[in-house]
Amino acid sequence: MAHEHTPPLIRNDVLGVLGTGDLDRLEAAFDALWFDLPDQFAHEVLHVLEALDPGALETRPRLVQLALLSHHRISHEHRAELGMPHTLQLYVEAGLRFGQRLPEFRRLPDLVAASTAAVIAYRHRRNYTTSERIGTWMDQYLRRGPASTKLPWSARQPPARPGWLSAQRGITAMLAGSLDQATELFTRAHAEAGGEPDAHYAGVSAASNLALLSSYRGHLDLARAWLVEFDRLPPFPSWIAADNAPGHSIARAMIAIEEGDQDTAADHLDSMRGTPHPVDLWPFLAFARASYHSHYGDPYRGLRELDETRLSHGILEPRADGFVRQLLLRAEAKLLLRAGGNSRVLHLAHENPDVDSLAVHHAWAHLAVDEHHDAQRLASRCLHEASLSPTDVMSMHLVLAVAHLRAGRDDQARTWFDSAVRQRATPDHVGPFLSMQSLEREKLADLTGAKSLLPGGAVPTNHNTPETTDSVRLTPREREVLHRLGEGYTAERTASIFGVSVNTVRTQIRSIYQKLGATSRKEALAIAQTIGLLRVSTAAKLSGRMRSGAPRRQQPHADQ
Repeated sequence: MAHEHTPPLIRNDVLGVLGTGDLDRLEAAFDALWFDLPDQFAHEVLHVLEALDPGALETRPRLVQLALLSHHRISHEHRAELGMPHTLQLYVEAGLRFGQRLPEFRRLPDLVAASTAAVIAYRHRRNYTTSERIGTWMDQYLRRGPASTKLPWSARQPPARPGWLSAQRGITAMLAGSLDQATELFTRAHAEAGGEPDAHYAGVSAASNLALLSSYRGHLDLARAWLVEFDRLPPFPSWIAADNAPGHSIARAMIAIEEGDQDTAADHLDSMRGTPHPVDLWPFLAFARASYHSHYGDPYRGLRELDETRLSHGILEPRADGFVRQLLLRAEAKLLLRAGGNSRVLHLAHENPDVDSLAVHHAWAHLAVDEHHDAQRLASRCLHEASLSPTDVMSMHLVLAVAHLRAGRDDQARTWFDSAVRQRATPDHVGPFLSMQSLEREKLADLTGAKSLLPGGAVPTNHNTPETTDSVRLTPREREVLHRLGEGYTAERTASIFGVSVNTVRTQIRSIYQKLGATSRKEALAIAQTIGLLRVSTAAKLSGRMRSGAPRRQQPHADQ
């Protein structure tokens, strides 16, 4: 695979096959050489295939892929930057057609090629359920095949591109948020791909994506191990590499970000700036760029770039399913915390309670508005109930350390900070510590004796740390009263709900107005919404309520 030059004997064989126009032999050559065939014989391949009736290719999915790859290879020679999107669109359309006709393919290599194309096509349309259903069906079909094709002493690999189906299913699982399944499938793909000289490119793709997943979870040494394996394997041809194995570059950038290596991170991110967004992994790249800008760059520029990326992929609102939604929400929250958007982070957390990974940014937002008790409660609950990555657990320990420090509980602050220090993936793992204010980090480092936390000045001290802003401190009952006001309830109705006198509720309302600096209900609700004390959806209900007794029943909208 990925030989710089096809050996003369094989080259002569390929030219002989192309000269005869034997399509069966051409398919066999494609199975054996894969990307190397269009890499070196794109013009000759197209000369043969362009002479065919287009309908003849519909029964030969391998030749459809070969034709599209050859066309893209030639486009790359002429620096046609739009070549890959056009090629991908044609491949997706073919994959969708193949997915409707899988029982028609009688030859195993054709069935594997058609089903894998369908897996990719439905994933590209963000239909992860159908993509995985087809992939699972094909995988089970292969497992019912003859056992002799799986024995280590077989003369050669079976002509089904070992590992490629597993690698593509792994990408689907990763984007759907099934990280355990993705890891299993990538690991299997790496093993199925085999070794030289019969190894297939699936092993390269799998190693790249395993490095990416490891770096995202904060397992930096494990990510490095997979990067070593990636570097050991022969690379994809240059004209297809950025579209098939971008994970390794994103992983290297994320490792550098977490270890405070600003320049290296910038180099890796810049290396991907001149190419189109990775077809499948663009949410990870968006997250990595947001992480960089949140600590070292310009968070306002980062927010603009994030919106540009969403627009490019048709996801201006992060309502996509699976991991894409989680990555976009986290990217936005990271940047908002550094751009003074604490109330927006609080709103994101309230509106997306099912995204556990937002809790870390939610907790830091509480600290940013000096609500250290709320931050402490949130961090404690998530550590007990939520499924967090090791890096997020480390961050929550830092949240607790800061919360206890602000409350004057130095002993508990020292304990939590020491726990976070000991959980670092490597001695250089400083990413979570960059979310702290410098003075608080230094004080906690002094308490624990961790004076070399940022050794040698490797991490610039002028990173984007949010300043603590003034917070409106409402009592728990005042918060409940505020939410009732936002839902349109009167003082009388609110008093009835809480079982207290109307005068008590009116006293609480006056206290709320005074703390918010408001003179009316509308002004109080507007201020509360702005600073994050009230959800947007709750405050918006006021316009549809009556100012008497119980709230008016809302009329259904036209689309309900």
